[in-house]
Amino acid sequence: MWPWLATVLAFALLLAPGLMLQPGSRDFFMAGRRAGPVFVGASLVATSLGASATLGIVGTAYALGWPAFWWLGSGGLGLILLGAFWIPAMRARPATRTLPQWAGTAYGVPARVLAAILIDVMWTGVIAAQWVAAGAILEGLLGWPVQVGILVAGTGVATYTAWGGQRAVLRTDLVQVAAVLVALGLPLFFLNRLPATGAAGGWPGAAEFFTNAQFSLLDWFALVVVVGSMYVVGPDLCSRVLLARSNAAARRGAVAAGLLLLPCSVAVVAIGLALRRAGVALAAPREALPWLICESGVMPAWAGLLVSVGLLAAMLSSADTCLLTAASVFELDLVGRRHAPRTREWLGRVFVVGAAFLSMILAICRPRIIPNMLLAYAFYCGGLLLPLLMLGSPRLAEAVPRRAVWLAIGLGGTTPVVLLGAGRTASSAVAGLCGVGVGAITMAAGTAVAYITRRQAQD
Repeated sequence: MWPWLATVLAFALLLAPGLMLQPGSRDFFMAGRRAGPVFVGASLVATSLGASATLGIVGTAYALGWPAFWWLGSGGLGLILLGAFWIPAMRARPATRTLPQWAGTAYGVPARVLAAILIDVMWTGVIAAQWVAAGAILEGLLGWPVQVGILVAGTGVATYTAWGGQRAVLRTDLVQVAAVLVALGLPLFFLNRLPATGAAGGWPGAAEFFTNAQFSLLDWFALVVVVGSMYVVGPDLCSRVLLARSNAAARRGAVAAGLLLLPCSVAVVAIGLALRRAGVALAAPREALPWLICESGVMPAWAGLLVSVGLLAAMLSSADTCLLTAASVFELDLVGRRHAPRTREWLGRVFVVGAAFLSMILAICRPRIIPNMLLAYAFYCGGLLLPLLMLGSPRLAEAVPRRAVWLAIGLGGTTPVVLLGAGRTASSAVAGLCGVGVGAITMAAGTAVAYITRRQAQD
């Protein structure tokens, strides 16, 4: 009875702030751009602490050791860099509403369209990862099949996001981030109850913080580039920056969020390492945190319920931002650039529901967390990382011919898919790094050809 009651109360608490809003806002996507540093920072943290940063990293730390820190740790560093360097460039034009629109101001409409396509395709996988994690939590709480949990969580989030828009997302993030922080901190108090003499041995030393026998220096570099860059020029985090009332509010929120993610990463990895040290045998790494909560007997029932509610909040808080990002990019950058505001609002609601439906199908067909996220990140970074980073320096962005940028986005984005599909590499991060390299070569070659052509014309 208690798990059912806790689940109902959790959904009521986590969804009510968004459902209590009155629909009909004429600023469905931007919430009036009045967010202060607290709302910006809380929304950035809530968006970052999703499926990959909770169930995913605990499982990765259980299987891999300390290098799992860099999944979220590089994200914290990325947010600090975002606050320090890129925010003024992102917010330079008041009319900018999305990341593809920001790219289009420097590289033209084709770049805007290509960026929007890349984001909408990859975001289906990112959202699917949140549904898989939410389904796993509900399976542990109520014994539901994962597929049922996916449908319940997806329907709930899509309902309040489509109802209240960006205002609903911002309001629910404040509640959700508090629940997530409790869920990450509470298990640490009970880890000393685990045995310390398992077959996996003792705690890995500092020498294994970056690399170990399972994780090479190339793997580390690729992970930091591919994942860390998502926190500098990722579409979700860019959308949080654009909602701020001023550059100063956006900067303070981003830096504070980045600093908070670093100890959060240590806490999450410590949970996985404790299970590894205890020699706990699991069927799959992603079962590490659910096992600790529900089956280990280490945590009292009340603590397990609180952690489960907090983890559920983590999935919902990332999923709502992702849904709204996908819908806003599809409407504002692809199909509705000339629509009236009222039409944009209602089509945005339809696209939120559509994105939720497609991602739930993917989650049911491919119930994986980290692989779904890394594949999406590789696809995105391969095509867009360098062009977006260059926007921090307008002079640098203008030095590269637009057609070279368009070609780089297309070739860089497809390279990871080709490499993974052909079995050339098993690592999505390495495939994404290869895509970044292909994009860099393409832009360098295009710039060189343009320079030689100009010199010949002058001569």
